[in-house]
Amino acid sequence: MTDVLLRRAAVRFRRIADGFAESAFIHTRAREELLTRLEPLALTPARILDLGSGPGLGSRALADRYRRASVVALDHDRALLGAAQRRVGWLRPFRRVRADAYALPFADASFDLVFSNLLMPWLSDPRRFFLEVRRVLRPRGYFTATALGAATLIELREAFAAVEPVAHVADFPDLHDLGDALHAAGFVGPVLDADRITVTFSSMDALVRDLRGSGAVPPAQGRSGLTGRHLWSRAQAAYRVRVDEAGRLPATCELVYVQGWAPDPSAPGRGTRRETVVPLSQVRRFR
Repeated sequence: MTDVLLRRAAVRFRRIADGFAESAFIHTRAREELLTRLEPLALTPARILDLGSGPGLGSRALADRYRRASVVALDHDRALLGAAQRRVGWLRPFRRVRADAYALPFADASFDLVFSNLLMPWLSDPRRFFLEVRRVLRPRGYFTATALGAATLIELREAFAAVEPVAHVADFPDLHDLGDALHAAGFVGPVLDADRITVTFSSMDALVRDLRGSGAVPPAQGRSGLTGRHLWSRAQAAYRVRVDEAGRLPATCELVYVQGWAPDPSAPGRGTRRETVVPLSQVRRFR
């Protein structure tokens, strides 16, 4: 069954698909960092899956980097795949597939590299997702992905919480919860770390417009997306106490980077390897 957040994503991305690549600053930042982290790895993948590919910018970059690899761009949303299709002038083509991230239409052990940029915020069950990724990875295949961490939009969340005890902003998992889910799915040597990015806006209205335009953040589950004028005004007032010296409002985005290897059953002692837990204070980089 399709995740409820993915159904909501389909509606939202249908509206913004053509302008998504130009407006999605956070997606761009996360994608470029993921690609940078691949550089020191001695990977020679034959098949690559860009999972939650959106308009195909990551797929293009992967096809350019690994020129002998076959790249598959998979997304649940037809509109974003259509946007990728319209970029036919790209020199390095890739295959486009529409499917559910929880039920990938590929055989076991089909890919050497799975790359996923900010799909996880739209999935309510990370462990189920990780299990499916592991299924399609070949032994010693590599998984690299980004998610949004618990500190994302903390200012907006607290502004609404100050005026109404009902969630208006989606909850995001803690880094350690994602690490536990990745380990439970059987990945070897998982590594997770996070960056905090602070973006400023002229108003809360401008922040919400940007969120809607980029599709970076799903709505809170159970919310229709409609808020009364009086409640909105009170939330704006609660947010304004955070205004900086330039008169702008801060918005935090915590980008979580997830990496792990698919196990190799033939490797001695592989089944007994344990995750090494590093204190979060030592691995976060604040920007």
